Amino acid sequence: MIEFEVELSEVPVFDNVGKDVTVNWKMFDGWDSNQTFWTDSNGLEMQERRINYNPRFEWNKDKNNITGNYYPVDSAIAIRDVGRKRQATILNTRPQGGSAELTKGNIELVQNRRLLQDDNKGVTEILNETDSKGIGLKTTARYYLQIFDQLKGQSKQR
Repeated sequence: MIEFEVELSEVPVFDNVGKDVTVNWKMFDGWDSNQTFWTDSNGLEMQERRINYNPRFEWNKDKNNITGNYYPVDSAIAIRDVGRKRQATILNTRPQGGSAELTKGNIELVQNRRLLQDDNKGVTEILNETDSKGIGLKTTARYYLQIFDQLKGQSKQR
């Protein structure tokens, strides 16, 4: 298991444009997840997710683009290499939004988000957290990466 600590200073918005900052892990060596990944469900069990698919509604590529492929990640997100029976799991220490397979063999988690206007996605407020001086907040997150052969081992996820 490999530990990563990612410290992010203020997300700059001097250009008056909101931003999402993600932490990304890229699996090389021909990793093939068949556009499928798993996220935990309230820290209890892993739920299978597929890119550009949701069984609860008809997928519209114009309306449900990248955001439709993001899910809550309470403690883990994983991708599996179907041909070689390998799994890569990222364990996170705080709830985040995340996705995988937006590009082949990639896992990403949102480290911080700073918006200067409402994005009309349901929250109905801007996401511009600042300190008492109006400076954007610093965020620190810790991640653990485990890559293992599914035929020889198992995930260290709780």
